[in-house]
Amino acid sequence: MMEQYTINRSNEAPSIVEGKFFRKIHHKHIESYGEKGANNIVQNVRATYCKLMKQLTSNPEGNHNSLLVGKVQSGKTSNLELLTALAFDNGYNLLLIFGGYDTELLRQSTERFGGTFETAGGEEAAYSENPVLFTTNDSTKESLSINSLDPEFVKELLEEDRPIIITCLKRPPAMKTALKAITKVQESVPGIVPFVIDDEGDQASLNTARDKARNSTPTYKQIVKIKEILHNPLYLSVTATPQANIFQDDISALNPASIHTVQPGSGYNGASVYHLSENQIVVTLQEEESSTYVSDSLREAIYYFIVASAIKRLRASSKKEMRSDMIVHVDRMVSAHGNIYNGIHALLEEIKQAFANEDSLPFYKSQFKKGYDKYLDTELCTKYPLDTILSEVAKTLQSTGAILQNGIGKPTKEKELTKLHKIYIGGDLLQRGLTFPNLLVSYFTRFAKSGGNMDTTLQRARWFGYRSKYLDLCKIFTTNEIAKEFTVLAEVEDDLWEQFDDVENGLLEIKDIIIQAENTKQSPTAKNKAKFKKISFKNRWIKQRFIVTNNDEIITNNQKIQQLITSVPNWEITTAGSTVDTSTAQYAIFSAEQLITLIESIDTAFDREPFNKKPLVDLVGSSDIPVILMWTNEDNKIRYRTIYNDAAQDRIKALHQGANTTDEKKLTYLGDKKVIVDPDKINVQIHYISPGLSKSNRLGKEQYMFAIYIPKDKIYFVKEHD
Repeated sequence: MMEQYTINRSNEAPSIVEGKFFRKIHHKHIESYGEKGANNIVQNVRATYCKLMKQLTSNPEGNHNSLLVGKVQSGKTSNLELLTALAFDNGYNLLLIFGGYDTELLRQSTERFGGTFETAGGEEAAYSENPVLFTTNDSTKESLSINSLDPEFVKELLEEDRPIIITCLKRPPAMKTALKAITKVQESVPGIVPFVIDDEGDQASLNTARDKARNSTPTYKQIVKIKEILHNPLYLSVTATPQANIFQDDISALNPASIHTVQPGSGYNGASVYHLSENQIVVTLQEEESSTYVSDSLREAIYYFIVASAIKRLRASSKKEMRSDMIVHVDRMVSAHGNIYNGIHALLEEIKQAFANEDSLPFYKSQFKKGYDKYLDTELCTKYPLDTILSEVAKTLQSTGAILQNGIGKPTKEKELTKLHKIYIGGDLLQRGLTFPNLLVSYFTRFAKSGGNMDTTLQRARWFGYRSKYLDLCKIFTTNEIAKEFTVLAEVEDDLWEQFDDVENGLLEIKDIIIQAENTKQSPTAKNKAKFKKISFKNRWIKQRFIVTNNDEIITNNQKIQQLITSVPNWEITTAGSTVDTSTAQYAIFSAEQLITLIESIDTAFDREPFNKKPLVDLVGSSDIPVILMWTNEDNKIRYRTIYNDAAQDRIKALHQGANTTDEKKLTYLGDKKVIVDPDKINVQIHYISPGLSKSNRLGKEQYMFAIYIPKDKIYFVKEHD
């Protein structure tokens, strides 16, 4: 048993005790995931809970929303279990879980939390010493109906130190029922200390109304009402695809005040393993795939699945370890699923018949040999000779079945209980929330012609998970286009997690998070969920358009830039832009760190179009950068620039000076845009400008302004603020 562990906190919050609930759940995790896996969960939860408590105590009346981000199929629920246990040990006594958008997912959440906390259902609820779980679904052995959430019973439970868990379907009718029951309890029972977990918090929860200032979608509206009834509780939105959450409208009641990452445990294989590593997992398909029949490439994938399943059987030390899964995701239409299911079912029956009667057996053996030769590496072939595998294939086939994973496929689902090797065919029900713990082969050709959305596409990657024990057998059959898009998604995810780390450490604000947009047709998320825009840095100059008008800011900025200039004892002269080798400017090579420090310290200049401070910092990267002073001495330092005579009087007509003439014979200066020291790197020009309506009517707001040369295209998505 684990020793009681007390986390000493700063004065603004009480110490955190790891008591009976924490010890109990941690012990269960050790049994399920081993010491190493369970301790990884402990490490995640301790850090997250401390930061959450700091958020609440530092701003009791403020934003208590937090975004918990994990990886797809990385075990987020296990972390939520231990986080809940820690909350129960430290005064929280009511957990509300929005546990799914359909009844099947909610059932999974109910059974998972009910089983872990050994909640009491039925008559046992009245006399047990364990927590009680109420659900908007049908009651089960570990749960009661939400209609049983009686204030008198709740008061009794709290007096007995028996916390309450409520699992609620994320649909308005169920949420209204939960709201009604919770309101009665909240109004009549003192001492309720609630918190909310919104599982898959980017799905259905967010306000997708067109006019978000005036209208709310039903689910979002119910979440807001429940939060109000619970008096601004700790609200944890949990997802592996947080694009919509971080790009929500500024007015959203679900905007997170903090982000915390849930680190995967040892043995997790995610996007970086499947799509950024050098391996042979991804098989690209050349043909145009059809969703109306079993194509040649799908047949080949099925033959390989049977071969790989046979190897998994040969490796297994128990029948449980023999299990294997394949998913076929080619279309969203139910009719297409039926066609594919019928074709796969018929193919399996043909092969089984051939092995049973040895009819056409040479043909099918040749197909298995083809998959064996094509997809297994030398080490596997040496360890598992073809004859050994073929002798195991017959047994594999007898326990292989096709399952239609959609609304009309219920009769086929019975095979889940009787087959060790299962081929699932479906669409939307093969994505978010559904786990395939023994997935070997994925046949995935569904992709939106318009590019679709990053969050939706990543949720379809059911091949992510803890598969290190059989990763050498895993294959993804997909098109070249989809493979490229998943490589981009893997890079985007890695970059996002680095930014989340910066947010957790106070180095970045959530509003400044950016998402890479290069080499992809995808948007971050659906436009009705979030507010974002695309910023492009092309192979060209990005020039400051707006002057700083606040005199105090001008003085401060000028001082900072002047300090930077004087910190370099010797500026070199350049003739770049001159056709006659005359001096045009001065330059020095700055480290990326120096330039980033300057960009981040300057007020206003880098916060307006065409600049955007965070993408600009990201663009600078880590390489040394030429900084160019657009004067050769103090005599020619200052330049006049005209501003537009509008109400704001803050936009200059042009920062760059053009060529000295259009007559090629007299051309001696090609213009400011040609003053580039290193064309392969970012170049930063600093201009000293005197703005005015005319040369005789200047504003007296002399200031440094910037132009930045971008040597390569760079595109980002950023949050668009209200």
